Amino acid sequence: MLSSEWPARIFLADEHPIFLAGLKACLAEQPDIQVVGEVNSSAQLVQLVETAAPHVAVVGESFNGVSVAEGLLSALPAHRVILVAEEADALRAHRLLAMGARGYVLKQSPGSVVLKAIRAVLRGGSFFDAIEAPRTPSRNGRGPVLTQREQEVLRLIALGFSIREAAERIGITTKSAETYKARASSKLSIDSRQKIVQYAITRGWFQ
Repeated sequence: MLSSEWPARIFLADEHPIFLAGLKACLAEQPDIQVVGEVNSSAQLVQLVETAAPHVAVVGESFNGVSVAEGLLSALPAHRVILVAEEADALRAHRLLAMGARGYVLKQSPGSVVLKAIRAVLRGGSFFDAIEAPRTPSRNGRGPVLTQREQEVLRLIALGFSIREAAERIGITTKSAETYKARASSKLSIDSRQKIVQYAITRGWFQ
């Protein structure tokens, strides 16, 4: 969590009031977390989240069978959003990730999993619950081989750290971290943070 901002501000949105009540009760037990708003309707959802200005918004992926995820992520790209889904859908999770979602949690998971996701996102990372990583085929059955340093840098970037922060965590210079990132990106033919995160999912780095 951001040490300078305590407690963490969390906004909750889901069409099921009972689910909201249970989640709110779970979070109420955490001294470093404060629920600053909740809603069980998709009406004015974007406006309500923006007004509450939470550190993390935990939002049901759909309301009355209609997805609100894409609209929310498009309207509030700077906000950290964890989506709560009715069932696991790896392909959809990857698409929402590419749009900027920071977490994907299954509704049937225990409250401790949602809490774990919130804390991961507060630390600048991402969290995906029960998503099976797809395998990327290659001619010889193996993907490009990254060095340990290249993997370390890429993993930290996927978790939301900047190049400078990744370098500090590993104990190398920022220039070296940039070099490792460039080499790894070249090997994998990826050119954006979204693609780095997608690769991280295939490697199981969020588990």
